[in-house]
Amino acid sequence: MKKIFTILLCGIFVFGLTGCGSSEEENKIKIGNESDLVISNDAGITLSVKEDTLTKTGATFVIKNDSDSLYSYGNADELEIKQDGKWHKIDLTFDITLPSYSVLPGEVKELEFNWENTYGKLPKGTYRLVKPFSKDGNIDMRIYLAAEFTI
Repeated sequence: MKKIFTILLCGIFVFGLTGCGSSEEENKIKIGNESDLVISNDAGITLSVKEDTLTKTGATFVIKNDSDSLYSYGNADELEIKQDGKWHKIDLTFDITLPSYSVLPGEVKELEFNWENTYGKLPKGTYRLVKPFSKDGNIDMRIYLAAEFTI
């Protein structure tokens, strides 16, 4: 009887270690290739993180168009992580197709992002959200904006 109790107790202990709580694996992101995107810093439109909105699962980003041009964007974006001084893409768990929006000259828009379903909870690190924009509706005049943040 004592032997059965000991085996049962050991089984519960091992099961408890593997089946409960959050593991390191849950919070690991899949780091892809080095980013080759060129970020525009002089187009008169900016992307930034809204103060006090950043969490491991999302943030609010602000698009501010101080130019004389109309810019279009979709919900497509990329999350990248900085490692060894270089930006690397974070692989998605799925791909999505989304609508298109515009930012008029002088307009400011806020975008709420919840990346937990796409990337999971982000571990500590320096990240940037990269978003493509098209100038005056011309997809050949595409620029990329980025907002850096640290978790």
